[in-house]
Formats: sequence, C-alpha cells, structure tokens
Amino acid sequence: MMLSRPAISILGTLQSSGPVRLSSLARLTGLEAPLISREIKELSDEGYVVRASDPTDGRAGIVELSSKGRDAWKRFRHAADDINAETFADWSAEDLRMLRVLLERAARDVVNGSAHVERADRAS
Repeated sequence: MMLSRPAISILGTLQSSGPVRLSSLARLTGLEAPLISREIKELSDEGYVVRASDPTDGRAGIVELSSKGRDAWKRFRHAADDINAETFADWSAEDLRMLRVLLERAARDVVNGSAHVERADRAS
C-alpha cells in the first residue's frame, strides 16, 4: 500500500503523541474529521494502526501505531533524512544558518498572520 500524505501525517503524529482519541488526532494533524476517519479505517485495515474504545468513554475511539506503523514511519523518516542530506550536501554552514533563520521567520509570520485573521474574525 502506498501511504497518502494524510496517512504519513497521521503516522507521524501518532509516533509523537502515542495513543489518542480520533478527535484529538484531527486537532493535532490539522486534518478534517471525515478525512481522519477514512484514513484511520484504511490504516487499520492494512495493519498500520490499532483502534480500540476509549476506556473512559466507550463511545470514543482511541488509535495507536502498530509495530507495522512504527516501522513504516521509521522508513519514511530515514528516506526523508536521506533526501534532505543529499539536497543540502553542498550548502555551507552559513547557507544552512540563513535558511534556518528565514524558515523560522516564515513560520512566525504565518502564525502571526493566522492570529491577525482570527482576531479580525472575532471582531466582525
């Protein structure tokens, strides 16, 4: 099975977070609940994740990585790391420092821009 981008995002989030409710997974990944449900069904059917009922609320579902899911995430990370190493192999330390500074600035500007939009929405 070729994993989709949302599936990779879900695997990475589960690797970081551990077992979570589907509603929390949607919030952590920034993916819509219907997409999360479809992806989790496929990932579960293929053995990448394990689904269970939340012991504190049987109506809610909990999902976690299976060993197959952890292996898939590790393979993805190794491949991504190899691509990044190859891409930036000829960059100087100063080039990489500048890239880091600019990416941090871009991330701050995106967050600040989102905050401005949220404030404007609340004001209207």
